[in-house]
Amino acid sequence: MTDQDPLEELQPGMRAVVRHRIEHGVTDALGEIVAIDADTVSVQTRRGLERIDRAAVVAAKEVPPRPVRRGAPHLAISMHDLESVMVEGWPPLERAWLGDWLLRAGARFTRRANSVLPLGDPGMSLSEAIDHCESWHDQRELPPLFALFGPEGFAVVEDPLGAELLARAYEPFGATAVLTAATGALAPEIPHPSEARVQLESAPSPQWWDAWAAGSASSTDVTRSTARAVMCGSPDQLFASLEVGGAVVGVARVAFAQGWAGVFALHVTPEHRRTGVALQLMGALGDASRSRGIRSMYLQVLKDSLPARGLYERLGFSTHHEYCYVGS
Repeated sequence: MTDQDPLEELQPGMRAVVRHRIEHGVTDALGEIVAIDADTVSVQTRRGLERIDRAAVVAAKEVPPRPVRRGAPHLAISMHDLESVMVEGWPPLERAWLGDWLLRAGARFTRRANSVLPLGDPGMSLSEAIDHCESWHDQRELPPLFALFGPEGFAVVEDPLGAELLARAYEPFGATAVLTAATGALAPEIPHPSEARVQLESAPSPQWWDAWAAGSASSTDVTRSTARAVMCGSPDQLFASLEVGGAVVGVARVAFAQGWAGVFALHVTPEHRRTGVALQLMGALGDASRSRGIRSMYLQVLKDSLPARGLYERLGFSTHHEYCYVGS
């Protein structure tokens, strides 16, 4: 049996650290993976491009985007970088780039997978870029939709793109807070009073799907195969469920990408809310994240969902930034 290739999980475009042998020991190359071939891996570091013999690589792993400020890693990441990380936590079925704008399509399954994410300059005027996005979505029989983000309390009208969309009679809705926390701050899983433990699986079971669908408005407009394609499309994900008395009473999903863990699809049946099920699920997801060496976690919650925000804040989450959708 051969040892696993340290570079097996890496691909160009990822930010990674590659540990490799040199004459007097080992050293690390930290930066963006530019290319990987049969003999070498090329890493764009702050010192320049390093081309490393694959035979000299002893370890390699993807790492989070470079921090833009001092402080805890979950707070030091920029809004743009975290938005990019979150794309891989809930990947669209189809994507295209217009300059630095990401166009997403996902057969109408959730706004997140079917909206334009402006991450920079589209390479043309705002008017031309919006026209292009409208046409792209129209070709896929999708309504035009943009996801605009900014610091806590940002106003769409103050954003140049937002102002242009409002002038076209687009309307903002779905104001959402992006919360982050250090995984080390999350308490470990505490068993349910029934002694039931959270089950973690790499693929969703039929019971997981049934429990999720019962509490999700998104499940009514799409096929299960479409939802599965999105939810199983991250580089790595786990599906958590808690069964009590023969019934699944809570589910959640955690996706791992770019050195971050993202929590999605958390649902607890109404009769088991406020009994610690959500805390137990979050504890299990925190344990799974820490076991992978992941230090930071994010989730997204509607701004007006005060009970959910209160729960997450008690767990150590705080607002990183906000976003909303703008549609016609």
